Amino acid sequence: MEPGRDAVESVVLPGFHDSHLHLRAAAAARLSVDLSAVSTVPALLESLRTGAGDLEGRWIRGWGWDESTLQERRAPTVAEIDSVTASRPCALHHRTGKLVILNSAARRVLARSAQTPVPLDEVVRADAAFLRDMPRQPEGTLESALADLSRELAAAGVTSVTDATATNTWDDIQHLRDWVRRGVVRQRVNALVAFDQVSSTGGLRGDSASDDGVRVLGAKVAAPADGIAERVRHVRGCGWPVAIHATEPDEIEAALTAISECGPPAWGRDRIEHLGLPLPGHLERIRDAGIAVTTNPAFLSERGQKYRESLSPVEQDWLYPVRSVLAHGIPLAAASDRPVTAATPLSTMADAVHRRPRSGEGEPLSRHERVAPDEALALVTDRAQVDGPALDRGRGRGAAWPDLHLSADLVVLSEDPRLLSEECEVLGTFVGGRAIWGGEDPAE
Repeated sequence: MEPGRDAVESVVLPGFHDSHLHLRAAAAARLSVDLSAVSTVPALLESLRTGAGDLEGRWIRGWGWDESTLQERRAPTVAEIDSVTASRPCALHHRTGKLVILNSAARRVLARSAQTPVPLDEVVRADAAFLRDMPRQPEGTLESALADLSRELAAAGVTSVTDATATNTWDDIQHLRDWVRRGVVRQRVNALVAFDQVSSTGGLRGDSASDDGVRVLGAKVAAPADGIAERVRHVRGCGWPVAIHATEPDEIEAALTAISECGPPAWGRDRIEHLGLPLPGHLERIRDAGIAVTTNPAFLSERGQKYRESLSPVEQDWLYPVRSVLAHGIPLAAASDRPVTAATPLSTMADAVHRRPRSGEGEPLSRHERVAPDEALALVTDRAQVDGPALDRGRGRGAAWPDLHLSADLVVLSEDPRLLSEECEVLGTFVGGRAIWGGEDPAE
């Protein structure tokens, strides 16, 4: 089918894939005080004060603060947070997922139980070892939020995801497998494990698919630039591939240097997550090393003003490249990075094509990195064939689907997604031929 033709009522594609998100964190964000829409520090504190009442008996958790969106252009202080949380432990998670602020009560609790000292810094890295002692959301409550998240992903046509959480333990992987087995998570799941978990696998080959559809793709490395090499060496010593969080130029340089020095993995493929600001010459090195890349077009539409304020015009030209990555022949996929954004595959396509705020206001960021709708579609599913047979929209649930598709992962859309129409709807989502979404939600 050619874009623009309306001779068919629906379009069938291979299912959409979100190549980088955080399932547990996205579910937990739904159980936290939402701070993503506040615009001042006093408003943030008031949201925290009022929202904490719904979290009685539990740690107070806030999610989504970002100093770049606050008028004061700073994080709230521990003293300010203490003033509205009193003696209850509180943790505020940055919208990027990279930083956490703990109030005084939380610091006292963790200081008593942590294996490593609690740093004096008011803002700490989210992957700090002592934070693993912070209690998690109750499993039953988290599971309910996770089921809602999976339902939302299914409604967006997502049939598979990759959980790229840097702190995943083997217990976390087992939880993922259990959630998939019991249908809490409807999608197929790939995952990464924390770099320090690789030596504890007991000979498990991460690239071996398990019966429940969960597969471990490699080890996640998320560290300051000067800590990347050591972690990569540890992972590569076990023969494993790495997925390195690398947004800033120094992180990308450190990632490429470490991979070059360590040689290729024994199995799988190395990845760079985000690739926010590569310098000239980085793409050639990524290509030559056989590294894959995940990118985040939604960052451009949601953070455009922040980038314009904080980056020079030259840096803005290098920001989150897409067309250049494809031109170098580098394997590339797009991702939402949930809960950092709530992007869907269809909105991700539009963001990759337009590279401007979704409001339509403002000039595109690095206009030369825009891609055609065909290329944008390939970013959200590497198997998409929009020329495939269309299904009759009038067929309801339980109708006979063509035998060709009975065992496939599919998404059924109301029109060709390459038209980038806001009216495009997901009519059905199927994993292995089983409906996980379809109007009235057949999984209910």
